[in-house]
Amino acid sequence: MKRKKKKSKKFINYIRNQIYSKQFLELNRKSDKDFTRKRKLTFPKIILFMLNSIKKSLQKELTEFFLNFSNEKNITNSAYSQSRMKLNHTAFIELNDGIIKEFYTDNIFDLWKGFRLLAIDGSRIQLPLSLEIIEYFGFAQNQGVVPIPMVQASSCYDLLNNMIINSEIDRYETSEYNLSLKHLEKCQFEKDLLIYDRYYDGMWFMFYHILKKKDFIIRMAKNSITEVQNFFNSNEESKIIEITKLHIDSKNQLKKLGIEFIPFKIRLVKVILDNGEVEVLATSLLDEKKYPNKEFKWLYGKRWGIETNFDHLKNHLMIEDFTGLSSLSVLQDFFVSMFMANMQQILISEAQDELKKQKKDTEYEYKINKNLSFGFMKDRFVKILLEKSTLLLLGREEVVLGFFINSERSFT
Repeated sequence: MKRKKKKSKKFINYIRNQIYSKQFLELNRKSDKDFTRKRKLTFPKIILFMLNSIKKSLQKELTEFFLNFSNEKNITNSAYSQSRMKLNHTAFIELNDGIIKEFYTDNIFDLWKGFRLLAIDGSRIQLPLSLEIIEYFGFAQNQGVVPIPMVQASSCYDLLNNMIINSEIDRYETSEYNLSLKHLEKCQFEKDLLIYDRYYDGMWFMFYHILKKKDFIIRMAKNSITEVQNFFNSNEESKIIEITKLHIDSKNQLKKLGIEFIPFKIRLVKVILDNGEVEVLATSLLDEKKYPNKEFKWLYGKRWGIETNFDHLKNHLMIEDFTGLSSLSVLQDFFVSMFMANMQQILISEAQDELKKQKKDTEYEYKINKNLSFGFMKDRFVKILLEKSTLLLLGREEVVLGFFINSERSFT
C-alpha cells in the first residue's frame, strides 16, 4: 500500500550538515594535510560541484558553477583535477549510507508481507582509456588487439521503493558472487527478501543466506543439481528438498569463507512465464500456506526493476561518462551517481505525493517523468544545499511544475 513519504527537508539537512562538518572532512580526505589551507576549491565546494551532474565539458561546468554559486573566478580544469585528488570517494559512499539509514529508520515505505523486496545484480561498465585505470580495474580484450578498460559493478536495489541500498565496483574479473556478499553486509533490515537471476544459483550461496538469516528467491538453471532437474521434468508445482551435500566448488567457496556446511532445506516452486516457458525458483520461504505458489511469478517479475534501474543509470544519468583518467576519479564519479540517483528518487516520491493531491479530481493519473526530472535537479539541488534556510524545497508547487511533469493516461 502506498503511503506518504517523509519530507525531503530532513534529508537535505543531513547532507548539508555532513558536507560542512569537520569530522566528515577528516574522514574523507586523502591525507591529514589536505584541505587545511584556505583555497578557492574548498572541501564543501568540491563536493557540491561533483554533485551537480557534470556532463558538459569540465571547464565549462567549472565556469558556470562558480559563476552561479561562488564569487571565485578563473577556476581551471587543472586546479580542479589536482584538488579532487585530495578527496576520497568514500565521502559519497558515506553520504549515500546516511540517507539510506535515514530513509529506513524514520520513514514510511513499502513492504511485501513485512519484507523489503531487494534484487542484486551486476553489470560491466566501460571506463576511460588510461594506463593507471587499466592497472587498477583491468580490461577486456577487443578481438585480442586493443584493451578496453572495464569494471565489474553490482547493485542491491529496493524494488518497491526504488532505492539503491548499496553499490560496489571492483576489477573486471571480479566474481559477482563476491560483490553480492558485500551487499548482504549492508542489508540490515529485520526482514529482507533477496531476488536473484539464475547466475546466482550456487548452493553454497543459498546456505550463506540462511546462515545470515536472509530469505531469497533464485531462478534456477536447468542443468542444476539432480533434484532441480527432476523437478523441472515433474508435474509438481512446489516441493521442499534437503541439500545434504555440496559440489566441490561450493565446498571450496564455504572453505574460503571459513564456514562449515550443515544440511539445509529449500523449496522449489514452478512458475509459467507469459510466453509459456516454465521456470523453477528456489526459495527459503518454506511455508506453502503463508507463501502460496501463485505469489512467486509476481515476486520474480518484480526483479525487472533492477534491470530498469541499470538502464536509467547508464542512459539517463550517464554513469559511463567519466570526468577523469584516474581510478580515483572513476570511483568518485560512480558513487556520486549512486547517491544522486537516490536523492532523485526521494524528491520524485515527494513530488508525486503532491501531484496526486493537485490532480485528485482528474480523469487520468499523472506521473513525474523520471528521466527529465534529473535534468531539473541540476543547479537547483546545489542551491538548496547552499540555502541557510530549508524553505526552498522541492516539495510544493515548484516541484510539481518544475519536474517536467509528464501525464500518463491510465484509467483510475
